[in-house]
Amino acid sequence: MIWILRQLVACALGVSLGWTTTASAAEIDYARHVKPVLQARCYACHGALKQESGLRLDTVEFARRGGDSGAAIEPGDAAASLLVERISADDASLRMPPEGEPLSAAQIDVIRDWIAAGAPAPSDEKPERDPSDHWAFKPPVPPALPTAINADWVRTPIDAFISAEHVSRGLTPQPPADKRLWLRRVTLDLIGLPPTADEQGAFLADDSADAYEKVVERLLASPHYGERWGRHWMDIWRYSDWWGLGAEVRNSQKHIWHWRDWIIESLNADLGYDEMLRQMLAADELYPNDLERLRAGGFLARQYFKFNRTSWLDETIEHTSKAMLGLTFNCAKCHDHKYDPISHEDYYRLRAVFEPHQIRTEQVAGELDFERDGIPRAFDCNLEAVTHIHVRGDDRTPDTSRAIEPGIPSFLPQADWHIEAVSLPAESYAPGLRPYILEGQLQAADKKIAEARASIELVRAELNKSEEAARLATTSGMEPSAEVLQGVAHAQWAMAAAEKSRTATEAVIPSLQARAAADRARFAEPPAENAAALARAAVAAERALAIATAAEAVAKAELAHAQAAEDKKAAEEKLNAARQAFENAQKLAAESSEEYTPLPGALKTLESNLEDEQSRQKPFPRTSTGRRTALARWLTDPANPLPARVAMNHLWSRHLGRPLVATVFDFGRNGAAPSHPELLDWLAVEFIEHGWSMKHMHRMIVLSNTYRMNSSAAGATEENLARDEENKFYWRANPVRMEAQSVRDSLLHLAGELDQTLGGPSIPTQDETSRRRSIYFIQSHNDHQTFLETFDDAMVRECYRRSESIVPQQALALANSPLAAGMAGKIAARLNAASPEQSDEDFARAAFVLILAEEPTADELSVCREALAALVSAATAQNHSNPSVQARTNLVHALLNHNDFVTVR
Repeated sequence: MIWILRQLVACALGVSLGWTTTASAAEIDYARHVKPVLQARCYACHGALKQESGLRLDTVEFARRGGDSGAAIEPGDAAASLLVERISADDASLRMPPEGEPLSAAQIDVIRDWIAAGAPAPSDEKPERDPSDHWAFKPPVPPALPTAINADWVRTPIDAFISAEHVSRGLTPQPPADKRLWLRRVTLDLIGLPPTADEQGAFLADDSADAYEKVVERLLASPHYGERWGRHWMDIWRYSDWWGLGAEVRNSQKHIWHWRDWIIESLNADLGYDEMLRQMLAADELYPNDLERLRAGGFLARQYFKFNRTSWLDETIEHTSKAMLGLTFNCAKCHDHKYDPISHEDYYRLRAVFEPHQIRTEQVAGELDFERDGIPRAFDCNLEAVTHIHVRGDDRTPDTSRAIEPGIPSFLPQADWHIEAVSLPAESYAPGLRPYILEGQLQAADKKIAEARASIELVRAELNKSEEAARLATTSGMEPSAEVLQGVAHAQWAMAAAEKSRTATEAVIPSLQARAAADRARFAEPPAENAAALARAAVAAERALAIATAAEAVAKAELAHAQAAEDKKAAEEKLNAARQAFENAQKLAAESSEEYTPLPGALKTLESNLEDEQSRQKPFPRTSTGRRTALARWLTDPANPLPARVAMNHLWSRHLGRPLVATVFDFGRNGAAPSHPELLDWLAVEFIEHGWSMKHMHRMIVLSNTYRMNSSAAGATEENLARDEENKFYWRANPVRMEAQSVRDSLLHLAGELDQTLGGPSIPTQDETSRRRSIYFIQSHNDHQTFLETFDDAMVRECYRRSESIVPQQALALANSPLAAGMAGKIAARLNAASPEQSDEDFARAAFVLILAEEPTADELSVCREALAALVSAATAQNHSNPSVQARTNLVHALLNHNDFVTVR
């Protein structure tokens, strides 16, 4: 029982002891029993990365040599060994390791017994490698193509690397997939939709040497390519629509869909991946007046969190580094990284890069209301913001003794790291200068003027009507009643208010024009000679508008006072306040000033829940720090060893069903080693050398024999199954479960119901009638589309690799949801319409081909014939209006529930 308990404890800590309580100390194997414990719990502070107190424990020789406090072990004398003393200490301030759970009694016993036995160790024990020598921290170099390969099997350089593994491991690749099945695979992979029957027929009939290439080019040219791969990158870049409480934005930003559209458009245009990263990090500095590119700033706008700036920046740092560098920078927030050479200070140096930035929303043409539309993006707002280290990561205890300068870890190449402040163009810091801003304001003013003038005519008609009633009473020799006289008085008050309203609305246009002219003069380089005069004119026009607006308020208050019931106190107070405001406006007009209100063109997001509106309205800075530009250029420099590898790992994973590096967001020393390191480096170099073109890399992958193989293990050699049952070395293709978006989109596409409109505002999740592609649904922490969520939709907080579950709800969704049932009927109708006189057997064959992209076997056809006959009988018995149509619809519905429909084989 004790032995079992020890094993359970050891397993929980990830260490296999491999010995029993009855084993002698001599049977303890250092490599099996001791070193794994030291490696897991001690190397982080006493290894190659760091040597606290001058001590290293990654070899026995280092342990004997010891550190500042002397030798860590005394071979043959466990009681005198400092290592045993510290790992078994009861005092938590002395016990090692200082963080996490203490070592278990079993682990301490094995170390004690090993020391007592003389601390035997291999004579050739090697220390930990220098952390900077880690494979991922070295720039990729183009490896020579392997030569020990099956040359007849190699179609692209990718195949050479895969074939070399086959040969060295005695594996035999599976034959190519059926053409129809390959077409379904590549079509779903590249555009997220299944091939139509016509597309299948055309491909099968094409016997030309470049038939596969033509398919790939057609798919890469499709606008649906950007939608398909946009969703992949949106997972990695944590796309999320805004969420909060009610209408309060607490996370992300409204109209973040502009960033989504930028992603889709950039992918369709094959914009280099490096340029995409640069724009997402620093478009506001690189292209400060290009609204199309500024949409990329949604990457940083999405990180927004209203209630805690540190939480906001923590997520920015964590997910920028994970997504773009494949490094867990977040582990250094509280202390030096335990595995990678990222110091506690390095974390705050990266924070300093992002420290000055905030979020604002740019006005778009034709829309004045920021609630309805606008482009959210980053900009450097607080240029003097200082970064301090947070002691143990606690923002309540900053070390204010020194400011931290922006920077990057020294263990990575510093080739293009330099910071230069950016002088911004006037339309960036004074966005009201953009011509469409004034045009939009004038159009809105013209509309209000027209409405005010129309209102006057309506009021005038009422006044004429009241006055006519009074005149008729007078001419008939009767005194007009009090009610009639009151009606005249009220109509006169209403007429006065309407005229004041018209005057106020008409005063808007000269105010707008004067302010626009003053803006152009003021922000010209150098400022225009008449800038001061134009500013005074703008002040005068703005104050004239204020007087007209105050006069309108007085007239409306007088009308309300006249119409008030017997208790006029509240109305009188409002009237007095309006009159006082009017007097104030008149007094202000007499004062000399050049301070007018510039035309608004952007709205700063509240920095926190404590910021006031006055702070929010402060002018935008005329310069930007250039820190994020420095980061973006350094990050995408070809000398940086990480971004190209990280991107290619994601690309490979989504095509081949398994990443080359299993820890897709951690390429550090605690991450997984690449299964095919030479192939990963070749992909990264090829990517960089071809302008970071993703479409080029798609071609290289999907046209390879590696990608073309059958995914079935049927007929595989015994050696394959015995040596690589999990297919780690790609002797066959990996079947992959369709992602949620592809499941829904495929249903609509096969039914001819898919709305292929690109872009635009996100669709409410509750809109069950929408036929848009699934990428356009609102997705946030609070809002999830039910059907998509059932099939493992992306998690918005972090989704570097989607989970794949198999749960009953998925089968129920395809069997019982209105969407699946409705699309089954439409698919059956399309098949019937394509060949109205076809037999049940021909219908079944056509359904198999369309839905599953494969010909049914004779047995499957036989089952379908029997099923259709039974279904027709059942529908007839139920007095169905068209039993044959109902039966065929049921067969289609059954195929939509087939595993091969939701699987990419």
